Formats: sequence, C-alpha cells, structure tokens
Amino acid sequence: MLLIKYLRLIQAFLRAFWILWVRFPRLNREEKLLAIQTWSTQTLAVMGVTVNVVGHIERPPLSNTPQLLVANHVSWLDPVAIQTVQPSIFVAKEEVRCWPVVGAIAQACGVVFVNRGSPSSARHMVTQVATAMGSGHSVAGFPEGTSTLGHTVDMFHGNLFEAAIQQDVPVQPLALRYTSTQTGDHCTRAAFVGDVSFLSSLHQVMRARDGICITLHASPCLMPQGHSRKSLALLARSSVTAQLEALSVS
Repeated sequence: MLLIKYLRLIQAFLRAFWILWVRFPRLNREEKLLAIQTWSTQTLAVMGVTVNVVGHIERPPLSNTPQLLVANHVSWLDPVAIQTVQPSIFVAKEEVRCWPVVGAIAQACGVVFVNRGSPSSARHMVTQVATAMGSGHSVAGFPEGTSTLGHTVDMFHGNLFEAAIQQDVPVQPLALRYTSTQTGDHCTRAAFVGDVSFLSSLHQVMRARDGICITLHASPCLMPQGHSRKSLALLARSSVTAQLEALSVS
C-alpha cells in the first residue's frame, strides 16, 4: 500500500512538471489558478490528506482586488492546503528552493523566496509581494517565520503586512489545525519542526494510516487602512490565535 502511494505521488509530481512547463504557456490566468487548485487537491488526496474549511474565505473576483492570506505555520503541507481553497503566490524561506522536486515546482509557480536573516532580502520580498498584488495576484505567507507543532501561534513579523498596506489589500487570517481523520485528535505527524528533513517529513505523512485532516478556519478579512504593519500583524495574530483555540475545543 505504501509503495502504491509513493508511485501515485511520483505521478502527481510528474503531472506538476507537465502542467507548469507544457500547459501553462497556453493557459490564461484563471485557467492557471484552476490548474494549481486542482493539482493541489488531487495531490493531497494521494497522500491521504483532506482539507476542511470552517468559516468563509472571502474570495474577491479574480479580476478585482487580491488578498494577503496569512496563517500559522505547521507543515510544508500548509501551502498546498491553502492552494485548494485560494490559489495564491506564496512567500517561502530560501531553503525551499533547494528541496528535491518541490523546489523546482515552487520556482515555476512564482514563489517569492526570502532569506529571513537578511534585512535586504526581506525588503526585496516586500517589493516583490507588493508588485504581485499590484498585478492582481493574491499572496499567501506565514508571518511567524518558522513552523510549530500547531498548539500555539508565535509572534507575527510585519514585513508581509507592509506590502498589504502599500497596496491597500485586505488581509485574510487563516488558522490551520492538523488532526487525525479517524479520531479527530490533534496530529503532529506532519509538523515540520526541528532538524527533520523534507524527505523524512514526507515519509511520516505518507505512513499515516489513519489519515490527516487539515482544518482551515477563516476569520473575517482585516482592512489595512489606519494600521501600521505592527498593529496589523498583531490583529491578524490575535485573530488566528482565537480561531485556533476555538478549533481545539470544538
């Protein structure tokens, strides 16, 4: 069974390369977003991962206002889960560029990479994100700057929010919680923390016989008017924390 899952995952990665390098040049923007959304949904299913959305993700028309989606960060699965409900350009740490297969897919999808220890890289990231939003693209990122086990939410850094303020783009807070599909208990199998490598983490996910459910709880959008990047970051973190706590007791 595990071997079959891996074979199907390899097929999914090959499909991603075909979509990005063969189909994308012939697709318009809306078709590209739909292709990414469909691939993400199918690939999670191959890995035994389901996505459950609580609340309402306010999706503006594709030709209208973009969004900045911000969430707590647990796993490398987080971006894939968000892509199933709101295809976006993602902000990721520079190390992702070197991950096998995934790094190439990320680059082809237009991921904005940032060296979190470099102020100049952070400023360049803000410029790139603001440019993407100015072109009508929604952008998603994880302002904690690191991943956790999913029990708590670390401080949100303000760089991403600076881009939202510059472009006057609404901020959509998302709380992500991982549970066992069968029992509903909190699940840390997909948590990407410590010194675990991407391949080791992938193997843990693939071996999860009881399945993994990612619940995305969407809070009402926050408008950037009148906020500094610090106050907007604090408000977004408070919203994500409140929803994560609500998920934990539900």
